[in-house]
Amino acid sequence: MKDLNLFLQPKEEVAVLPIENKTLLTSNKSDLSYMASLIVEAVDDGYSDALDTLIMAKKGMYVFESIVDSLKSKVVVPEKNHERYSCKVSERQTGVKNYFDGCNDDVWTSLSLELAILEERIKEREAWLKTFTKPTYIGDQVDEESGEVIMSARVINPPVKTGGISVIIGIK
Repeated sequence: MKDLNLFLQPKEEVAVLPIENKTLLTSNKSDLSYMASLIVEAVDDGYSDALDTLIMAKKGMYVFESIVDSLKSKVVVPEKNHERYSCKVSERQTGVKNYFDGCNDDVWTSLSLELAILEERIKEREAWLKTFTKPTYIGDQVDEESGEVIMSARVINPPVKTGGISVIIGIK
């Protein structure tokens, strides 16, 4: 079998990644970072198309994540704190969740109910605040039954939106 590059093509056909006598298996984190930098450098230097390279990387992630998901339950760790190919391999409990509703604790049950009510009120208030697109003057809000002022007159500002633009790639 011929040596393959990172894109699983014969090295002489697509010389994208010179690894110099190292394979993906035996590379350490520094080597892997270097490989990634070479690929980005090829894009920066105009040798590779940025979108094509990003799509290829996304597909590579899909392949490798599928392999990892399929093999995690099949691996037997030989010993505690096992090391191989510049990797530490160990087992640990993940995704641990505690469920307290069956503890029969009245204080927890009461607090949980209060929290659920507050979360619903916050959700409703946030939905109302999202309707503001510019600073808006709101007069005194008065409780109709008691006549008490609930909220003094003020200017309500729209919520601050944060975020960014990202390229999303969906593989068909």
